[in-house]
Amino acid sequence: MSVRSVIPVDLGICDLCVTEITGEGRYSNYPFTSCAQCGPRFTMIRRLPYDRVNTSMDSFPFCHECLREYLDPKDRRYDAQGFACPRCGPKLTLLDNSGEVVNSEDPIGLSAELLIEGSIVAIKGIGGFHLAVNALDEFAVAELRRRRRRPNQPFAIMSPSIEEISDFAEVNEDEAQLLSSPARPIVVLKKSDSYNLADSVAPGLNSVGVMLPYTGIHLLLLHAFRREALVMTSANYPGKPMMIEESSALSELKGIADYYLVHNREIVNRCDDSVIKSIGGGRVFLRKSRGYSPSYLRTGWSVGNKYILGVGGELNNNASLFVKDQIITTQHIGDVDELETLDFMKHSIQFIEKTYDLKKPNMIACDLNPAFLTGRYAEELSAELGSLLVRVQHHHAHAAALMAENSMGLDEKIISIVIDGSGYGLDGNSWGGEIFVAGYSDFKRVAHLAPQPLPGGDVCAYYPARMLASILSSTTSDSDIERLLEKNASKYFKHGIDELKLVLKQSKEPRTLKTTSLGRLLDALAVALDVCWLRTYEGEPPVRLESLALHGGPSEIKLELEYRRENDMYVFDTSAFVTEVFDLRKKFEKKDIAFAIHKSIGQSLAEVACLLADELGIETIGLTGGSAVNTLIYRYIKEKVTNNNKKFIVHNNYPCGDGCVSLGQCVVASSRIL
Repeated sequence: MSVRSVIPVDLGICDLCVTEITGEGRYSNYPFTSCAQCGPRFTMIRRLPYDRVNTSMDSFPFCHECLREYLDPKDRRYDAQGFACPRCGPKLTLLDNSGEVVNSEDPIGLSAELLIEGSIVAIKGIGGFHLAVNALDEFAVAELRRRRRRPNQPFAIMSPSIEEISDFAEVNEDEAQLLSSPARPIVVLKKSDSYNLADSVAPGLNSVGVMLPYTGIHLLLLHAFRREALVMTSANYPGKPMMIEESSALSELKGIADYYLVHNREIVNRCDDSVIKSIGGGRVFLRKSRGYSPSYLRTGWSVGNKYILGVGGELNNNASLFVKDQIITTQHIGDVDELETLDFMKHSIQFIEKTYDLKKPNMIACDLNPAFLTGRYAEELSAELGSLLVRVQHHHAHAAALMAENSMGLDEKIISIVIDGSGYGLDGNSWGGEIFVAGYSDFKRVAHLAPQPLPGGDVCAYYPARMLASILSSTTSDSDIERLLEKNASKYFKHGIDELKLVLKQSKEPRTLKTTSLGRLLDALAVALDVCWLRTYEGEPPVRLESLALHGGPSEIKLELEYRRENDMYVFDTSAFVTEVFDLRKKFEKKDIAFAIHKSIGQSLAEVACLLADELGIETIGLTGGSAVNTLIYRYIKEKVTNNNKKFIVHNNYPCGDGCVSLGQCVVASSRIL
């Protein structure tokens, strides 16, 4: 059992190959052109070592000229496993919506013409299928939303160059480096004043996710398209596995795609695009996958001959395997709330186990939440294999992952601000606005947002006005709440004023689940400012509220998230905070109130974290959780922490959302056997 070598990641097409594709040589206009420095690896590898016979390129034997290049030590394709030429390599085919071949000598050129005309084209890339449409055509983008049933979730964009991206988005030096890096991730950019893409690309947001072409297929398609940008969004439903087989795409995209641009090279390992946001002078992964996965983290300790498996949480999930002194994390899996995605996760785990000849895990770590499918899988697997099952509290896993990523030792502790949408707490309630004193082996909860009723449980996440009414109910009479919300009751509540009355009744019942979630607080505030009242994708209300806030700025608004000390615990008074926001609506612009909301939350969380650090003699304060990607909250936490001369740590190489949970589970489990 050893990690002999790393599984290579996919690399975007290099400049020399771009020159050859767009030139006159034998690789001219060949969409599968690559060399030793670029091209797919992980998505086509079956086993190590990384040799052609161990990849899906074994179906394409070298022609005489390619073999000559492969064997020539002076050639840049010497010992390159994934390349081929038009004579011996993969081929593209264009299909219509019934799966019939559309005869064309130039399927890419014809696809570009169809996109210009407004068609929706499904494109088989290196890690799965995308749906492409003209990003400047409002009708075409809106039609894609209608067919895909994605009313508001932002679409990713692919543009030919940074110069053309600059026509519709602002690109700073760090973002330009990320965009053009070998990984070619999607980078979240601020829309520019000259933004000219369809409004439906990223409705209600001040940002847009953009990537550069990372294969010859995309490069040639954009050249033929001759426009600034194409929508290039994953063809799968959000959170579900990427489609990798032509038959699946033809079946699942029936009635959605008009045409299919496919090729005959097998995708062995599906892999979604990575998404990164530049924030606070660094980068934050929103999704870590293509170009970065599988990923490896070397810890400061070893688990010897044991093998620990962490299966993560439920949403935006991945899995991690702790072997020797390294943790190997799979590509992005998605939302493991259905068997299809669970099967994908199992396959990804088994691929790494097979690669490194791992037998059964000695320990399997999972979330505390008894409803998670990953937890039930961990229980069944541990019973079957006789492995030790370790349940790790969700936010402790976040904090531990942050520590491991920042190379902290087994005996060290930090003050960890953990802010997100939801995590199963030790008291059975939903946590998500927490400050911990955290180590690997244990943690202590030392501060949190005030617990608020969660009437209807997870329904509040989809209808955030329920959360708003619940929070107001502790400071405002039912009749006053009804008066405040009556005008928009039919918009805010599925069943109008009658539902509001039921929500207020549920909020007062002692058995109603409670939450300390910052995500749910931001949901409520998004409704209070009439920014968003129905969640159509994960995190939509807070993201829209942040976009509004970024249009605002500092003003004379005095808004504080006050806190008090209760039973050796700091508690933030979110009820008074929301009530005050309601009062401010009469005096100030919404964008400035939104700015003040974020500033106050960030400063208050950081202030308490610094107080606790001083009290306990801890020098390091960390920030993690899904809400840590919020630009303004991040900014004000970092500012106050550093001004108080504390060391501030954040995630740079793993998502601060649930994409770091499996990593955290592994290190927590390891601390219990060392």
